[in-house]
Amino acid sequence: METITENKIELNPDLWMIRHKDYLYAMARRKLPEDKVEDIVQDTFLAALNSASGFRGHSSERVWLTSILNHKIMDHYRMAYSKKGKVLHTAIRVSEYPTWHEWENPSNGLNHTDVTDYLSANELHMVLDSGIDQLGTREQQVLRMKIKGYSTEAICQTLDINKVNAWVALSRARKKMKSYLADNW
Repeated sequence: METITENKIELNPDLWMIRHKDYLYAMARRKLPEDKVEDIVQDTFLAALNSASGFRGHSSERVWLTSILNHKIMDHYRMAYSKKGKVLHTAIRVSEYPTWHEWENPSNGLNHTDVTDYLSANELHMVLDSGIDQLGTREQQVLRMKIKGYSTEAICQTLDINKVNAWVALSRARKKMKSYLADNW
């Protein structure tokens, strides 16, 4: 790559990984989950390459790259808290908590008052149904009953299984649903 010069400050994209990678990774680790750090740093370098011609030279290369990194981190969290992100969070929440259907339950807190709006979304139901279809028969039965609000005892009686089997099936279903939602949502 060629060196980009503007306002007496030179950008040298060929050396960004050598000069700034460790620093940007350290900054990203402070603000992001570990599984997102590498992707966000790579997005930062790509965005910097795409906007290198707009670099005005008012700061050093590292400060400029750090600024881009911070914008990428904000974009990540904006997406996580957007409507789509909230629906994903809600879908995981539905499969994890036995009292998810008790919306008036004080433990749900004020920030979950809009959960019922997202549950009525057709898109969420389609994704959940397609994910549930990927589960084993016992896992499907247990998860569907739990979503409908059945107690563990009622599930055990209906399916003629003991509590440990119900908990194991529910735990496996939750893990598989999390993975399915992460890959397909």
